[in-house]
Amino acid sequence: MAIPVLRSLTLKQAIHAVLAAFVIGLTITAAEFAWTATRERTVALAQVADAVALVDGPAASAAWLIDAELAGQVLQGMVRANAAWAEIRLGDGTLLARRERPAGPASLLERAATALLFIDRPVVTHDLTTPASAPKGADNPRIGTLIVGIDTGRAASGFLAYVSAALVAGTLRNLLIGLAMAAVFHRLLTRPLLQIGRAVARIDPEKPYGQPLAVPRGHADDELGFVIARFNHTLTLLEREHDELRRLATRCPLTGLANRALLLDRLDHAIELANRAREPDAGRLAVLYVDLDRFKRVNDSLGHGVGDLLLCRVAERLGASVRRCDTVGRLGGDEFLVVLERVADRDEAAMVAQRLLDGLSSLREVGEHRVHLTASIGIAVHPLQGNGESPDSTGLMRMADSAMQAAKTAGGDRFVFYTRDMTDRAETRLRLESGLREAVAARAFELVYQPKIEAASGRLTGFEALIRWRHEGAAISPADFIPVAEDTGLIIEIGRWVLEEACRTATRWALDHGPVPVAVNVSARQLADPGFARLVEQVLQRHGTPPHLLELEITETVIMKDVRHHLPTLNRLRALGVRIAIDDFGTGYSSLAYLRQLPVDVLKIDRSFVNDLPHAPDIASTVIALAQRLLLSTVAEGVETAEQRHWLAEAGCDCLQGFLISRPLAAEAAEAMVMTAFARDEALPMTA
Repeated sequence: MAIPVLRSLTLKQAIHAVLAAFVIGLTITAAEFAWTATRERTVALAQVADAVALVDGPAASAAWLIDAELAGQVLQGMVRANAAWAEIRLGDGTLLARRERPAGPASLLERAATALLFIDRPVVTHDLTTPASAPKGADNPRIGTLIVGIDTGRAASGFLAYVSAALVAGTLRNLLIGLAMAAVFHRLLTRPLLQIGRAVARIDPEKPYGQPLAVPRGHADDELGFVIARFNHTLTLLEREHDELRRLATRCPLTGLANRALLLDRLDHAIELANRAREPDAGRLAVLYVDLDRFKRVNDSLGHGVGDLLLCRVAERLGASVRRCDTVGRLGGDEFLVVLERVADRDEAAMVAQRLLDGLSSLREVGEHRVHLTASIGIAVHPLQGNGESPDSTGLMRMADSAMQAAKTAGGDRFVFYTRDMTDRAETRLRLESGLREAVAARAFELVYQPKIEAASGRLTGFEALIRWRHEGAAISPADFIPVAEDTGLIIEIGRWVLEEACRTATRWALDHGPVPVAVNVSARQLADPGFARLVEQVLQRHGTPPHLLELEITETVIMKDVRHHLPTLNRLRALGVRIAIDDFGTGYSSLAYLRQLPVDVLKIDRSFVNDLPHAPDIASTVIALAQRLLLSTVAEGVETAEQRHWLAEAGCDCLQGFLISRPLAAEAAEAMVMTAFARDEALPMTA
């Protein structure tokens, strides 16, 4: 970019240099003028004094003889020499003679110069004494006075002539000095700056690194050299920072693997290559979505430091298990993606997946800790055989993710290939999740109540509250939407609503007809919530529900998953007076030692064991005997035949529940059943 001349540094520094030279020169000239003025005054006075000394004899003779004519001649010579005027006075002050030069008109400069040189009107006074030729014995040696006035005009003219010459010379001198200074500045400063500016202009803004500035000649060890060195050092630092930012933008900071952005870029490139391949088998692409099984337990039990170290070890194993042309990346958390280019067929992709699983399962130690690691792998192959779809990188990752979820659902430690129905299930789940969120916000649920009766007498002993939801005009099974609610955390809000409705209903029935307990199912997330017991207490207080009318059903698997963690919550609930039941008992892995410690009131025999009655009664009879030994009540679920009911009553089971007794009833029908039971005095007496 050209710089306008009027704004250039060269012109600016030239102007400033000349101005500086003139200021300095004028200051020096002013001092010279003052010195010259003093000198001119002194010289003028000295010249008059010398002239007076020369005419001392004739002037004294004229005064002694009182010869006016001689005095006039002497004075006339003085005036012609260098005096403006001169006079001789006798000893008594009488003027003997006076002569003066006619004064011409003086210019303003001459008057100014005169005022500068002679502030007053200087004169030279000389005493005249008796001449040597006079008779001896004269009484008064002083016979008169010679007074001479200095010619200031002549001195001023001479001074003005000097000043004129000095000003012209000084101006030329100052101008030359200023230009010389500007040339020096241009040589030492402006020209190097122009060179630096041109060098900076040549730097590519897209790639400024690797283009250090050259130090101008002669400036390696001065301030310009220092500035350029710092500039080049800054470029080097910027290059390092840019490289680091580029690495962070495309690499996982923990494992060093490709991150999501780089994976998508590599995957797009691989898809393009696969689409261009003439032979489908030669250009087939496989995407492996790898998710570690139960990785959260490592973080929870061993700490995040060990978890991070494990992720780094996993990254090493994955990278070592594939070819150099393949890409391994980390999507986040414990999820990884492997892009296999140019695989021959599904069998080769499966072989790589199994190699990845074997490599991860052989990882036994992390630091000082022993681990057992497995993974779930979903595989999506492109192009898909028999499928006209051509997904992009995001779609292909989504397919592999769906397959991975299927592998995890199947128990993990395996790989699963993507199929079309996985996408359908995923889309259905997304629609279900969206509708479920809307239903939670609108409280668009209802409770139905399945009665429980006493096995021996058939009297009503309580109800189990079961949630129902209709979505897009169709009834959705709890088996379909409850797992979604668990995964998304919506089960907390849903569980709170169920608890509120069940307590409100139990209170109303107790006030209108009589006390009938209502059982509510509790999910794993609810039980793990530290505030769950407090929530139950608040709901009971808010609706005025006697605690013994509320029964919380918790599956055996949920309780036994972390007994020590759940025990304080269970004890607090039991302290409130709430009844606790273990649902689906016999399907989990209960420890009898833990079972004795748990504050449990009821064991519910799972329907899978009731279905086998009366032909395979071993497990059912064992559960009933165990409950009797522990002084617990038993409830049999899924009673559908009279034979099952008869066997359970004979075996000592306390309560029955199932389609043989009644299907789940709407709130109005259940209330009618309560009213009928108390009207006939058939309900089980309840005490606080």
